[in-house]
Amino acid sequence: MVRKKYFIKYIYMSLIKQTKIITLSSKDGIPQHNQSSGYLSDLKFDFKQVLADEKNIAYNTISLHSVDITNSFYNVNEFNNKIDVRITIVSGGNQTNSTITIPVGNYSASTFVIQFNALLLAGTGKAGILAIDRNNGLYSLSPDANTYTITILPTSTAYGVLGLTPNTTPVFTFGNPNVFNKGCNFLGITQLNIFSKALASDNLDSKSLTQNNLIAVIPVISPSYALITYDNRNEESVLRNKDIGEIDLLITDNVGVLANFNFIDWSITFTINTFRIIEIDKILSTTEFKDLLNVKKEDKKEKPKKKKPLPLPKPDKDLELLMS
Repeated sequence: MVRKKYFIKYIYMSLIKQTKIITLSSKDGIPQHNQSSGYLSDLKFDFKQVLADEKNIAYNTISLHSVDITNSFYNVNEFNNKIDVRITIVSGGNQTNSTITIPVGNYSASTFVIQFNALLLAGTGKAGILAIDRNNGLYSLSPDANTYTITILPTSTAYGVLGLTPNTTPVFTFGNPNVFNKGCNFLGITQLNIFSKALASDNLDSKSLTQNNLIAVIPVISPSYALITYDNRNEESVLRNKDIGEIDLLITDNVGVLANFNFIDWSITFTINTFRIIEIDKILSTTEFKDLLNVKKEDKKEKPKKKKPLPLPKPDKDLELLMS
């Protein structure tokens, strides 16, 4: 009986990490989807090659390294500054619809009251009194006379700022408390969400309830026109794409609306880590230990070869006869 011998070859592998820093500046980005140049929140960066798909790469990760962003956002902007109102004459029931557009800017509860009351009178010809209760932050609205009522229509975009429930049609009459049901909100943008198809990972959010292109979230807690600070926690996400050329970047606010940076440039720095597989035994078999330690090889001096002695000449017999 012949016994067969089986030999198992053990391949020792290891992962090495290579780190790459990528800085994106809004000055270098190309606006996308016909976005106004002042927004700076939907940009493309035409890199030639950021990552290449190579056989020995196990995976790549990305993390947000640092940001240089100014809080240049308005708490009242073109997405939340429209108030559609209806004036109804009590005696005849005649109705007139008007739109009040609050100028874009940063407001407090008090400065918003002044602007609203002035524009309501100018736009409808009827006076209304918007007031703020400083104890609970609730607005109230009342007509200046009992001859008409004021209705805020659900087509308005300022429900969140005013403190009204969306898709409702509140009617305000003279002499009643007419208190809004929520506190007014002038916090503005409280966080920035960064999305990218090129740099996408397997992250989730409650709005989509599925994996999306969200790569980072930046809290906005600094006052207007102050620098936004970011606490780097080295949180890495595995990149889905292995071959990356150009990079797209989309920045939205906490409700999913594109952020408007108002022409103030920003820069964002990411860290990309590449984990490569190396075969230890193959390296050791083809590389000397000194090479692994990055030590230069000593030059081997060849020993000088000994010269062979020249052979003695053979005696000439004719010459010997003449000499004798």
